[in-house]
Amino acid sequence: MFFPDVAKATAEFARVLKPGGRLCSSVWAGPGENPWTTIAMQAIATEAVLAPPGPDGPNMFRCAAPGYVRTLYEAAGLREVAEWDVGVELVTRSPAEYWEMISEHVSLAAAALQQVDEPARKRIAQAVIAKAGTHEQDGTVRIPGVARCIAGTR
Repeated sequence: MFFPDVAKATAEFARVLKPGGRLCSSVWAGPGENPWTTIAMQAIATEAVLAPPGPDGPNMFRCAAPGYVRTLYEAAGLREVAEWDVGVELVTRSPAEYWEMISEHVSLAAAALQQVDEPARKRIAQAVIAKAGTHEQDGTVRIPGVARCIAGTR
């Protein structure tokens, strides 16, 4: 999802595999299936202008469409291609820890937050912490997501 040319990268991965070798990738399913990231980005979007990613440029959800990577694998000559979704959870000790992790370690969020002043950052943080709090259970915050795995054989 982050390679400038995903078809070229996939073809090169397939080319260097030994016969019978396997290639496996994991990409994020769509934003609607990954609230672990959309909670923060929706709140940030209320205060900052977020340019939409280019349709063919690197971005987190570039390969989200079911079958997208499968098609790349097949075009690269891989066979026995399988695709499946895996549920994931982002687990933190508190809504505030979730915000700290996202705001400091998710590059898209960190870059967007540089556009806004301190009062806006505080408003965003409050909104994110409140929304993350709805995912609190048994002393932890568990925010769901979905990764898509794809495997094929040369």
